[in-house]
Amino acid sequence: MDIQDMRIFARVAAVQNLTAVGTELGLTPGTISKRIQALEDELSARLFDRTTRSIRITEEGSAFLAHVLRILSEIEAARASVDDKVSKPKGRLKIAAPACLGQRYLAPALCEFVRMYPEIDVHVDLRDRQVNLQEEGYDVAIRTGALSDSSLIAKRLAPDRHVVVASPDYVARRGLPRRPADLAQQDCLVLGEQGQWAFSKDGVNIAVRVKGPLRSNNGEMLCHAAVDGLGLLRASELEVARELRAGTLVQVLEDFEVTTNAAVWALYPSAKHVLPRMRVLLDFLANWFRDSRAQAPAAAPFAILANGRAKVQMRAG
Repeated sequence: MDIQDMRIFARVAAVQNLTAVGTELGLTPGTISKRIQALEDELSARLFDRTTRSIRITEEGSAFLAHVLRILSEIEAARASVDDKVSKPKGRLKIAAPACLGQRYLAPALCEFVRMYPEIDVHVDLRDRQVNLQEEGYDVAIRTGALSDSSLIAKRLAPDRHVVVASPDYVARRGLPRRPADLAQQDCLVLGEQGQWAFSKDGVNIAVRVKGPLRSNNGEMLCHAAVDGLGLLRASELEVARELRAGTLVQVLEDFEVTTNAAVWALYPSAKHVLPRMRVLLDFLANWFRDSRAQAPAAAPFAILANGRAKVQMRAG
C-alpha cells in the first residue's frame, strides 16, 4: 500500500474536496480521484460516497482512517527522530484559534515566529468554534477557557484572568456597581450561555444571574458593544487589555475576583514524538505570552467624580 495514497486519503477525508486536496498536493482532481479509486480497489471496499456535488466518507472509510492517521503519525515521528537535532525546523503547521485572540495576540506573535523560522509554512484559521484537529487536519488549536475532557495533549500557555468592564459613559449613566448583587439591576452583555457570573471574596463564593440587551457567541462583538456603552461585560483580561489601557473600558468590581479556571491552552494530538516544528512553536508561544503579560502596562485606574461624571486617572511615570 502506497504511503502517498494514504496521505491523499487522509486529506480527502479531512477536507472533503478533491480540488482543494489537489491544489494542496500539486495534483489534479482527476489524479486524486484515481488514487482513491486504486486504494478502494486494493481494499475491495468503498471509502467515500461521491456525487457531483459532495464527497462523504463511508463507515468503512472511517474505520480505515483511524489506522491511516496512526500510521502517518508514526512515519512522521520516525522521520522526526532522525531530524530532531536540525537547527532550522521545517514543514507545514496548521493552527486554529479564536478570532479575537488570534487578531489581538496571535497575529504579532506568529509574524515574529515566521521571521524566526522561515522554513516553517504556517497556516492560521481564525474561527469561534472548536475544531476537530484530526478530522480537519489541524496540527494545533489555541483555546481559551476551561477545557473539557479530551484525548488531546494540553499545554498551558498563560493564565486567563477574567474581569468585569464597562465604558466610562455607561458607568456615569447607570452608576458603579459596588458588589456582584448590583449586577441584577444593570445591563450586562452575555457571551453565549454564560448567564450566571461567579465571584469570590475572602473565601466566599457569589453567583449572580445577569441579563441585558445583547447576547452573542462572539467576544469581539461584545467588546465593541461595551465600548459603545451598551452594558457591563465579563471578559478575559487578554481580550480587553487594549481597551483598558486606552481607557475606553474600565474595570469594575475590582474587590471581587471573577471565579474561573480558564487559561490559554495549546492543544495537539497525543504522540510519542513531538515534531521539531511543533516543539519550537509551543515553546515560542509560551514565552511570548509570558513576556507580553510581564511587559503590558497596567490599566489606568477609574474614579467617579462628585458630579457623577466619569474620568480616567493617569498615573505619573
